[in-house]
Amino acid sequence: MQDNLVSFKCPTCDTSLLFDAELGKFLCPACSNQYEIADIEKAGASAEPSFDWGAHMASYVKEDLTGTVTYSCKYCGADIVTEATTSATHCPYCDNEIIINEKLTGSLRPNCIIPFKFDKKNIADMWKTLLKKKRLLPKNFITDAVIEKAQGIYVPFWLYDCTADGRMTFETTTRRSWYSSGYDYTEVKYYYVTVEGEVGFKKVPVDASIKMDNRTMDLLEPYDYSQLEPFAPGYLSGFMADRYDDTPAECAPRVNTRVIDGVANVFSKEVTGYNTSRRVSEDLGLKDTAAVYALLPVYTMKAQYNGKTYEYTINGQTGKIVGDFPKSKARWFKTFGIVSGIIAVVLMLLMFLMR
Repeated sequence: MQDNLVSFKCPTCDTSLLFDAELGKFLCPACSNQYEIADIEKAGASAEPSFDWGAHMASYVKEDLTGTVTYSCKYCGADIVTEATTSATHCPYCDNEIIINEKLTGSLRPNCIIPFKFDKKNIADMWKTLLKKKRLLPKNFITDAVIEKAQGIYVPFWLYDCTADGRMTFETTTRRSWYSSGYDYTEVKYYYVTVEGEVGFKKVPVDASIKMDNRTMDLLEPYDYSQLEPFAPGYLSGFMADRYDDTPAECAPRVNTRVIDGVANVFSKEVTGYNTSRRVSEDLGLKDTAAVYALLPVYTMKAQYNGKTYEYTINGQTGKIVGDFPKSKARWFKTFGIVSGIIAVVLMLLMFLMR
């Protein structure tokens, strides 16, 4: 039987190894040695069975994932208290990166993963770029201390494949206007147009974590799924990770909504020659539905400004930042002053030229 807790160790100095996002390898923070993940892990990425859609749908039983779970760190003996969904964490007592095997086996083992593509040090450069675009963002809003507290977490996702089959009806109009005998005339004709067909979908993403805000996860898209890798536990070392607690069946309504919107986008392109068009009804069925279990990289961070907490979520592959941004009054007045000055100069030049 496997140990519940695993930490990947440096063969040279026995320090807990971290997955380096830029290198795509294990990196030892003590001796700086680098290792390929496959060279360190005992089992390859495909050595164990992972999530199977058919088996899951046939045998799923609702789990109780509330409360906390306590593990004993195999390296220092301290108790590690985690949420029931945690599959990778950090021991605060001995600094070992901990991977919880029982949350990554059988039907809980992800099929694939997109590894983190950048480290915390790159987040500072992203904010500098953002400052140039958002002129009213406070300059010292995001400090090095804030970035250091950024948490990298692998968020569980379901990636659905399916085919939508059916019809969709659109209400359309044509309009023409003319002038005759001193009067303006407008004629509007209404039509109902039905489009039928099949549309195939690949890797429709839906986050499978109850604690993550669905809208925020949607706004983080898109991910580049060509960079999906077969799952290997070593990718989690140095990051937090959660297992799914929203099942494929429970996520089905969100998938249906996204698929219907996708079909509408495709079918509406077939409705041409009208002045207006709007979807009024659909009769669609999904077939050949299947899902794979994936872990996608996300950074979360918090910052304080004028007594208010601002939360940010960052796509760990693309660097896309989602969140609300404060506005600096000083930078606003400065920008307003510059714009006002430019306007004043332009007006003076115009007055001079008009003399």
